[in-house]
Amino acid sequence: MSTVRSLPVLAALTLALTALSAAGQEEQLLEEAVVRNRLYRPAGNFELSPSVGVSFLTYLTAHYSFNVGLAYNLFDTFALEARGGYALSRHTGLARSISESFLDREDKKVTDELEDLWRMNLHGVVGVRWAPVYGKLSLLADVPAHFQAYLWAGGGVASLKRESLIQCGQVVDRSLGICDDRTDPLDRSTANERFWVKESRAAPVVSVAVGLRFFAFERHGVKLEIRDWAFRDDYRVGLVRDEWEAGRETGEPASNPGFTHLVQFDVGYTFLF
Repeated sequence: MSTVRSLPVLAALTLALTALSAAGQEEQLLEEAVVRNRLYRPAGNFELSPSVGVSFLTYLTAHYSFNVGLAYNLFDTFALEARGGYALSRHTGLARSISESFLDREDKKVTDELEDLWRMNLHGVVGVRWAPVYGKLSLLADVPAHFQAYLWAGGGVASLKRESLIQCGQVVDRSLGICDDRTDPLDRSTANERFWVKESRAAPVVSVAVGLRFFAFERHGVKLEIRDWAFRDDYRVGLVRDEWEAGRETGEPASNPGFTHLVQFDVGYTFLF
């Protein structure tokens, strides 16, 4: 009698397992079909990728970069890419506040220069892109979006510039924190020239990124990425302000300056040819 009662239960379990197995096989087939039926196979093709980036994290400086990349796809998942561009940069409001409040600090006769003040201008890097993840999103019924998730790493060189926030070569008004030739003491925009100490140099730079590329049409795509530009910092410590403002060398280079990281959010277009 118990055997007869268990037959419906066994039958139901068998049907459930069969359904789950069929669903798993169908999902696996769909995934394989997506990868196999790529919208466009990039292997063996070049691609051109202009992009625009803005600072994702800002502290004392902010950057707006314009880049162009030329890549060659060795495989569908692996490519070599050269990127070059220029970055517009500025001091943040925090940096300007520090500079204007520093000149009248009598307790800061001997001080260290601030870290992370170097700003990037021209730059060029060569790297590799690895895109192990490929899939498809059906955002619209008639226009599915194929995508690649990728990692990027490389290195090169960049020209850097730096404007001090505490070393003023020609103090105009210490009580108001003025280190420029402004005509209105209360309006920094009326200044034509700033007298803060300026430096420039070229340095090696390392860049890494993580991103997504979306293709709705053959050969054309949009990419979104978060990219980090890293280079060695350089600043002086033990500065005697009176010595510097008198035109004499003072302080010494920091023994362990660390690295500056410029983290940006990039939006770009990709054309494969």
